[in-house]
Amino acid sequence: MLSLPLCRAQAESCNIDSLLYANPSLTFGVHCMYPENTGRPTPPPCGYKPYYISHIGRHGARYPLGDTVYSDLLGVFTDARARGLLTECGKDFLEVYSELYPKVAHREGELTFKGQAQHRSIARQMYRDYPAVFRGKTRAAAVSTQIHRVLVSMFSFLDEASRLDRDLVWTADYGRVYLPYLLPLHNESPSWTPSEAMPDSVEAAVQAYYDEFADPQVMLRKWFTDPSALKMEPWKLLYSMHTVFSTFDNIDVTVPQELRTMFTPSESAAVYERNNFRWYLELGRAPWVSNKVVDDMAATVKDFIDKASEDRRDGIALRLRFTHDSAMLPLLSYMDVNGMGAVVSDPREVKDRWRSFQVPMAGNLQLIFFRRSKNDPEILIQVLLNGSEATLPFPQARPGFYRWSDFVAYYRK
Repeated sequence: MLSLPLCRAQAESCNIDSLLYANPSLTFGVHCMYPENTGRPTPPPCGYKPYYISHIGRHGARYPLGDTVYSDLLGVFTDARARGLLTECGKDFLEVYSELYPKVAHREGELTFKGQAQHRSIARQMYRDYPAVFRGKTRAAAVSTQIHRVLVSMFSFLDEASRLDRDLVWTADYGRVYLPYLLPLHNESPSWTPSEAMPDSVEAAVQAYYDEFADPQVMLRKWFTDPSALKMEPWKLLYSMHTVFSTFDNIDVTVPQELRTMFTPSESAAVYERNNFRWYLELGRAPWVSNKVVDDMAATVKDFIDKASEDRRDGIALRLRFTHDSAMLPLLSYMDVNGMGAVVSDPREVKDRWRSFQVPMAGNLQLIFFRRSKNDPEILIQVLLNGSEATLPFPQARPGFYRWSDFVAYYRK
């Protein structure tokens, strides 16, 4: 039975994590931009050289999801003005947003040039840090989901890798046939089966937690004199506004400073915490619900293991997979990367142990394989999450490195 302790009543008084205070953009959650200057990975033990990279990554920066998110927001404010429901702050917002709207309308969900650049940068970092993998004639194999922003991300990476390594040879494919391990939760996947509905008792407790956590009408009164009179449910409106706000860094349009300050850091953190908790219920190891979406990522780890053997036999040095945050988050939960497999019984502690911003735009997981010689049975792997070294839930063989045999044994058990 889910027990949800009462939390803060208003956003302004919520106990926001110090990390969010120090890095306000982290409150954008999965809309965060890819980190820069991640540093160099730990050098391998003496005699070991990298020879293979197994990668899975999210598409790059995009416009917000929702076919009509921009126009819906404009409609709410325009209607509120006609009904005399806008505060002075609301009137100012509508004026500035109306000027931005024609520049972003009808772009929802599309990859931006910034998103393309992110994947080019990831290819450059990979080439810089592991040049031995690219030495000589290098073969790469890449697959993606059928979604346009993922396809363009894949070809941006491959184009940059080809520019860096002139004798790189690659194949690329996409489609629903790859969804069983690229995006198992998608209902177009050949292997898809529906998840169990959230029990009514859990849904009710979750809603009670939300109600005690923050009152959306308190925040909405900044823009509207009477939020209860609006034609959109308060949390839905607040979420739509935060979605637009949190993707300003993603888009290829200059955003007025007035819009960049529409949420204070405290308000943004409050929306993030609520959204993060919901993501945890759906894509993490939440103890109150079925974890089917997480368990389905076993197919992805199986693909890591199977392809490592096949690619070694076939001479493929780069195995590249391109997908979405809704695969990356449950994959990190399934593999318990950086503790993302945490089972958290107190909702107030979820944000401290399971954080959606660990999958930013272009977020990726890389397994780097090392060996001393082709016939050496001991293979070590280095795990990178977004370009930085990450941990797995079993002992390292050497500082910063795991045995591949331990990886296989752990995830096949």
